[in-house]
Amino acid sequence: MIISLRNLLVATVLLAAAAPVFAQTTVNERLPLSSGGRVDLSNIAGSVTVRGWDRNEVQLTGTLGAGQRLEVESSANRVQLKVVYPQNGRSQGAELELRVPRAAQLQASTVSAGVDVAEVNLARLQATTVSGAITATGQANEVELQTVSGAIRSQVRTSRLELSSVSGSVTGSGAGGGDVKANTVSGGINLDLSAVQRLDAETVSGSLGVRSAGLQPGGRISLQTVSASVSLTLPAQTSAQLKVNSFSGDINSDVGKVERPRYGPGSNLDARLGSGDGDISINSHSGDVRVSLGRR
Repeated sequence: MIISLRNLLVATVLLAAAAPVFAQTTVNERLPLSSGGRVDLSNIAGSVTVRGWDRNEVQLTGTLGAGQRLEVESSANRVQLKVVYPQNGRSQGAELELRVPRAAQLQASTVSAGVDVAEVNLARLQATTVSGAITATGQANEVELQTVSGAIRSQVRTSRLELSSVSGSVTGSGAGGGDVKANTVSGGINLDLSAVQRLDAETVSGSLGVRSAGLQPGGRISLQTVSASVSLTLPAQTSAQLKVNSFSGDINSDVGKVERPRYGPGSNLDARLGSGDGDISINSHSGDVRVSLGRR
């Protein structure tokens, strides 16, 4: 019994000494930032939440996992925040919430941590992750969101939008009036846009669907897939030259006549919409193509 009590006492002391190692660390950093300044946040795992506010400062709150530490570098025009993980890799992810001022430039990067951006009004928003999902709402002059296998969902009001993923799905709405780019390999793309000046969207095997409120004068739309279906919906008053090509897929369109060669595969469509001010090009190797007018 004496030996058992002694062993229990020793074990209790060791666990008490080790407890701080496994404990989480609370983060609460406030740093001033000039108008239009840049904020960089880097985290590997866990989660990153970003919200905007009307203060000329950056605030980072949340918790760090065991053995993690926060590196901070700041000046009047730039704040850099990086979560450093222990070398043994045995640490849970950091759960962080970042507050950024209006007109700031934000770059957030993670590996498996999700990124959630909302209620912001930024000069530039850039978020990248490997397997974490990215969701973004609010407003920004420029937006660039990239993942490898995570899903992307953007509802940011912006005139310049770029969405990129390898196998994750890409969903975008609200953008327009400028340039929109979206591409995936096997993930699907679904875009619901206001009138665009230039739109480039491309997939390999993921489906591609685009609905737009129109094409600005002299604008251009280019949609490309290899084996996936393509659908484009535009207002009836759209003015553009429409060209559609498919090697083995079917073409269905509310306007124009589908032409097929006398021998061999392939089909194409060449039609004038309105006065033909802009250009719309759709190319698919084996996927079906559908063009709808006046159904938005």
